[in-house]
Amino acid sequence: MEKSFEPAGSAAGDGGRERGLELRTTTPHPRIHNHLDVRECDIIGDVHGCYDELAELLTRLGHGALLDEGAPPAPGGSAPRLVFVGDLVDRGDRILDVLRLVLRLCRQGHALMVVGNHDDRFLRWLWGRRVQVKHGLEQTTNEFNALPRRERDALREELIRFLTALPWALRIDDGHCIVAHAAWHAELHEGPSSEHLRSYTMYGPTTGGKTPEGFPERIDWAPFFEGPELVVFGHQVYDVPYVHRHAVGIDTGCVFGGALTALRYPSMELVTVQSRFARYERGGSARNR
Repeated sequence: MEKSFEPAGSAAGDGGRERGLELRTTTPHPRIHNHLDVRECDIIGDVHGCYDELAELLTRLGHGALLDEGAPPAPGGSAPRLVFVGDLVDRGDRILDVLRLVLRLCRQGHALMVVGNHDDRFLRWLWGRRVQVKHGLEQTTNEFNALPRRERDALREELIRFLTALPWALRIDDGHCIVAHAAWHAELHEGPSSEHLRSYTMYGPTTGGKTPEGFPERIDWAPFFEGPELVVFGHQVYDVPYVHRHAVGIDTGCVFGGALTALRYPSMELVTVQSRFARYERGGSARNR
């Protein structure tokens, strides 16, 4: 399904830009990366190990040739054309295939990615840190531990290097668009502490309470974000993409049986691929086919 939209107060096909507003392009923190030359790209929502839908979406977007492991690197000097909002891992059925594909695309210069909270937790597990193996991490660790030892050890080192280097937020298109996994607010431009920046971009604001399922109770920040940048984010699952004047949420719950969504920037066209089947219950358990 393909759909175009026009954020309120913006010109059609202008990526939510507003004339006359001063954008910040300096980098107040090393985990906010500037890729200001990326002016046209496809931004892809939370994949969560749904490789088949990712392959279909990339093909529909015109990037199908990149699925071939023999695909060449991006031409020198060209800007990446793909951006991932994070949460590649957990809950799905082909998690390592997704990781290997996106890792290769990033290394070849075809893609950029911000780290999601699930990716970060998997990284801490790879480091040997004490983490709770639940909320889908068990699917990732089971796949990983099933590898032969030599392959597992080599992949561990490769993934640690990759995930450790990922930013917590990206600025693209001369600062007109910010990509963050979960949330953004204006004060993050002003040299925030590392812990505040990490927590806010990966998890978003919370009330401090818990849902009946045991998850943090989230605050819906997007309607109150006043720009001037457009923020594209994942993390929060919507039945259909969330579209607001300065914020677009593109996690449409593929792993739960929803869809995998991409935002074509700056045309603001939404492209979705329906989930082939639900791999995980939204309450927190794997599903058997």
